[in-house]
Order: sequence, then structure tokens, then C-alpha cells
Amino acid sequence: MENLIDQIIETGKLIWDKDLSGGLSGNLSARGTQETVFITGRATCLGMLKKEDIGSVDLEGKSLENNFIPSTETVFHVAVYKNFDAKAVVHVHPTFTNGYFSVNEKISFDTFETRLTLGNIPVIEQKTPTITDIASVVEALKQSNIVVLKNHGVVAIGVTLKDAFFLVQTLEEAVKIACLKTLFTKNDVGGVKTGLSVQDIGQSGKKFAIFSEDQVKEIVNIVNGDEKFKKLACETALETKLAVVLDETGQTYCFNFSGGGIKDYSNSVAEAEFVISGKLEYWRAIFNRKLDPFAATIQKKLKLKGDFAKISKWYVPFNRLFDLWTAVPVE
Repeated sequence: MENLIDQIIETGKLIWDKDLSGGLSGNLSARGTQETVFITGRATCLGMLKKEDIGSVDLEGKSLENNFIPSTETVFHVAVYKNFDAKAVVHVHPTFTNGYFSVNEKISFDTFETRLTLGNIPVIEQKTPTITDIASVVEALKQSNIVVLKNHGVVAIGVTLKDAFFLVQTLEEAVKIACLKTLFTKNDVGGVKTGLSVQDIGQSGKKFAIFSEDQVKEIVNIVNGDEKFKKLACETALETKLAVVLDETGQTYCFNFSGGGIKDYSNSVAEAEFVISGKLEYWRAIFNRKLDPFAATIQKKLKLKGDFAKISKWYVPFNRLFDLWTAVPVE
């Protein structure tokens, strides 16, 4: 437990050094046991934390130590641990991020690395100095490990405090790039222009059960009929086998990419070079365009088996592929 306290102090110093929170703002926590949480105290400075500024609470937010008053955001922190397997929560008030989202509802990223890390970030309205609409934030965290609280700040969750810290820092850097781009071009901020938006793909209007044979057949037909995907796959020499797995049932589809399309598919991971697996709620979010599949693997909402460096060289055709997948309506 002493190690966790040291990690909280170290993360608070990193946040302070990177100007991600100032004064007495921001709060951090880390899961101690299944039933306890270590959290920063009320009115503490993240850049100047001492061991006595950190204490433990139960999953109802009640302090387990005499004379320790936990953060005013304790109710939110324990709500995260009740709903997720996360081990750490970072809540900060970054200057550029707060400024940007005070006048914008979303951001388009200008580097591929940022999009890979962050995906589609939910932006939630907040009307109070503390997080009182907790349910909406928890729901948003199911889509992304980082959520913007409009006119308030940012929350991020992770397996470790550093995981959550890196998400917050990456977002702040992305917002700085967006602001600089606006200054340099005197135009509206935009994202990487890939020309990959899915338009007029001809659908029957039918909705398909997720991971059903009918859904997969429809996906294969759309992918193999898409000239943009074929061009991108040929340009990048896309030759591999990618399997997707639904955790709850073990249902598996392994796609054989060859010759600019999907040559065939099987129901086994035996020959797959890459395997992506996850829970139904995350696959549903992906097919409903609420969760970016690349970001989901980095944020560990989906599990990837295989060489990420190798699969990332096919980022552009796979990005198109996932766009095409979401053109198939699901129930």
C-alpha cells in the first residue's frame, strides 16, 4: 500500500510539472484492495502532496482513517471502481483542454498517433463545481477511458495511474496542436484528411444481430464491393488473417485478407496473425460508432494478440475496414 501512495505522489508531481492542474484543483485515486481506495484529500495541491495528504476510503466513500477528509470528488471515484475493473482515476483541469471545449463540442486529431491513443472522446455537460451527474460520466467511460467534462475538466481511468496520466497529457497536447493549427491557418480546426468517410454504401435497412453469420456476410459483401478499400489494401500489400472474438460466447470470425479484399473467413483463430477480443458492450459501441477500435485496443477495452507495430502499418486500410463494418446496422 505504501507503494500506491508513492505512485499517487509521483503522478501528482507529473501533473503539476506539465501544467495539467493548478492550485488546489484535481484529485487522484488508486484501488488498494477490492473494497478500498486510496485517494487524495480535500484541498490538497497535486504538485506538493505529502503522505498524510492521501488516505483510504471504502466503496461508499467513507474515510477509513481518523482525521482524513477525502476529496470532494470521492463519490465519483468510488463510482468508477464499482463499475469498472480500473485500478486508477485521474481528474484534472487542463488549461488548453478546458478552453478548447468551452467553445467546441468535439475535436478532430491532427496526428495518427493521437487518434490511435484517444479515439472518439465523449464530451459531457457539467453544471456544478463537482461531478454530480455521475451516471452520465460512467456511461461515457464505457466508450472511452478519457472523458471531457465541459466547463470543468477531464477524467481518465487506467490499469495504472501512469496510464490515466498519459491519456490526459496526450489530449492536452492534441488540443495545443489544434490551437496552433488555427493560428497558423486562420481556418477552422480540422483533422487528418484521409478521404475515408463512408457514404452511400447501399443498405437494405435491415438490422443484424452482433456476431451473427448474417452480419459477417453483409460486412464481407460491403468490404469486397468497396473500391476505396481495395485500392488501399493493394497499396499497402494487405495480406493477413485477422480474427475477432466475442468474449461472452467465444464466437469467432477469422478474416483472410488477400488480393485487395476478404478472400474468405473461418470460425477459428488457429491461423490468425492478429486476434481482437472483447465484451459485447464494447463491440456494440464499435458497431454504433461510439468507440474507435484502434483506441479501444490501446485503452485495453479490447484485447489484441499480435504485433501492434505490424498491424499499424495497415492503419489506413483497416481504418476504412472498420468504417465499412459500422455501415452494417446492428440490433
